[in-house]
Amino acid sequence: MLCPYCRTENRPGASRCAACTSWLVERQPVREWTRAREGAMLGGVCRGLATRFGLPVAALRVAFVLGTIFVFWGVVVYVALWVVMPREPLALPYRTTPVAATGPAPGWPPSPPAG
Repeated sequence: MLCPYCRTENRPGASRCAACTSWLVERQPVREWTRAREGAMLGGVCRGLATRFGLPVAALRVAFVLGTIFVFWGVVVYVALWVVMPREPLALPYRTTPVAATGPAPGWPPSPPAG
């Protein structure tokens, strides 16, 4: 896959250029502060943080487990983030056919009542 900005050849399926780190995909990944709906083990906090900050989700899960075992902050922080972080919105289906404007809907404008 050729980068359109620096013209560097990248591996097939790459989402970012290895040389200039520009996005190679049409739509950039969403980087919002939300809990994940898919790929979540408990509440989606670690998956949401991994998506937001571009970190491996396994590393965040290990950090929360170690934080829980050694100083108990892992549970407190995880529950606090579970409460504070909003749930990721549902994805809307992509419309493949354009909406044709054919004029006003049938019966519009409404006719005055008879009588």
